Amino acid sequence: MLNELVFVLSLCILTNSEEREDNQKPNIVFIVADDLGWNDVSFHGSDQIMTPNIDVLAYEGVILNQYYTDTQGTPSMSALFTGKYPMRLGTQGVSISACEDRGIPVSERLLPAYLQELGYSTHLVGKWNVGKSREHYLPTFRGFDTFYGFLDGSVDYYTYNLIETCGDKEFFGLNFFSNLDPVENLSGHLTEILTDEAVQIIRDHNVSSPLYLHISQASPHAGGGLVNLQPPAESIAANAHIAHSARRLYAGQVTSLDKSVGQIVAVLAEKDILQNTIIVFVSDNGADSVGHSQNFGSNVPLRGVKGTPWEGAARSIGLIWQSTISPKVYDGLFHVTDWLPTLVSAAGGQVTEVIDGINHWDAIYNDGDTKRNDLLITLDELQGWAAFREGDFKIIVGDIFKNLSNYNGKEFDATRSDVPIYENAILECDTARVLRETLDLIIDVDSAYIKRNESMNYATFLGENLCFPTKEKGCLFNITADPIEQHDLWDSSPEVVRYMALRLRTLWAEAKPRRQPVSDIRADPSKNNYIWFSFVQNDEEINETSLAMPVFPLQVSLGEVKYLVDLNLNTLKDKMDEYITKMGDSFVKSVKGLFSF
Repeated sequence: MLNELVFVLSLCILTNSEEREDNQKPNIVFIVADDLGWNDVSFHGSDQIMTPNIDVLAYEGVILNQYYTDTQGTPSMSALFTGKYPMRLGTQGVSISACEDRGIPVSERLLPAYLQELGYSTHLVGKWNVGKSREHYLPTFRGFDTFYGFLDGSVDYYTYNLIETCGDKEFFGLNFFSNLDPVENLSGHLTEILTDEAVQIIRDHNVSSPLYLHISQASPHAGGGLVNLQPPAESIAANAHIAHSARRLYAGQVTSLDKSVGQIVAVLAEKDILQNTIIVFVSDNGADSVGHSQNFGSNVPLRGVKGTPWEGAARSIGLIWQSTISPKVYDGLFHVTDWLPTLVSAAGGQVTEVIDGINHWDAIYNDGDTKRNDLLITLDELQGWAAFREGDFKIIVGDIFKNLSNYNGKEFDATRSDVPIYENAILECDTARVLRETLDLIIDVDSAYIKRNESMNYATFLGENLCFPTKEKGCLFNITADPIEQHDLWDSSPEVVRYMALRLRTLWAEAKPRRQPVSDIRADPSKNNYIWFSFVQNDEEINETSLAMPVFPLQVSLGEVKYLVDLNLNTLKDKMDEYITKMGDSFVKSVKGLFSF
């Protein structure tokens, strides 16, 4: 009996010890905005749209000043969840459509699955858009315990319906689910509905296990029901100073998003877990100032819009906050693939698979050395363009639409009355109040302005003699000195061009070719009471017929060929020298048998 009692007590002690160990793992709340422009958060210097809740997290956390995503939603999210460049998965290029049979390959292990294995409760609220044609592509089959949101690129903010042209037909239906079940009794604004669900998940969370809550908001993406900009009425009034009416609606979307962030911070404090929670806020890519899904966002002074290889599409908003991280502006290169190894490391785990992502946790938390020096910005073989950055330099190749390659968004800057007082906005927002009451942390306005200035970009763009890449010539920029991609160095830096072109050619050759998007009429929601369900059986064969990778969109120059030959000959020489040195005397004796000395 005594032995049994000792065993039970030991088991209880062990269980409590394990719970305490789990409790030491940080909770992770990851918030993603959709198509939020560089110039649309006030910590980047925007005096037009106020984002005080986001700003306070930035000022009291780590601003990722060189955070790169891919340039469209699906490739960006697939990179985040897998830690791999999209071109390795077939998820590069344009986002997956609601009628397309495509998704992240089921052989890939996603971030929530890693965290599940570390004891986390995992929840996704909001947008998915990395595959829904087959059931095994869905979130609850990929590592999330629960899912509440929409499966494709966008939905209407009030009806939660998606209207999409598939082939020559227009399909429409409800696109909102709780796990696998459609939700048909909703009412209210989409941003608020998703926020309410996230708040409830936090309140209901059993703190004996750590929490991973991924909140992927629709805002400020254009709506998917052919009504593009649909902010809550009160957030429109908060932006009455903006002269351009469509820009005012867009700003309302951003205001509602910022309010949501404040609510999330408040409920974490209410639950008494804020002090042990990592909060990440990012945008999936830049704004679509012009084009198919125009939302009147602004990336200025950065060049280009969503879906292009320019900085305005790929250099995005990123920050990370935790109560024990020293506030700073982090100028190291950080890529969307880096979240998986970084967060797994923060959770006490380790990624052993071969991925493209790099672990930044030591660099961020302990001010360690930055480990990333290069990144593939984007590669889209169907559009015929690609961009790569290494160190200070960025190369772009391919034929890009000129109307998407300018400094779009400056025309929306006009105001018709005084803008709100920024100092008041950041001191009076929910996040500032919660940090003050919970962590006794009072916002230092002077310090906030210093960080704001560090993360602003003061470049003045002329818009004259801009480089547009062609098949004969790409564009090369010193992106550190010229972040607005105005001064082309292609002709003046031939050695850099040859090296960068070769790096990009190599990545192009490694890409998994993607088929032209094909609409499947089986997706038609009218067959399922106008609901967008999965429409292909898991075991239905996928067309894996090998595709030839399109030709690299830059002609080979004689200089590049000579550079490649010289590089290979030098490499061969180095290897032979190394081999002979290692062989030493035995090599000399072997040679003596062939020659007379």
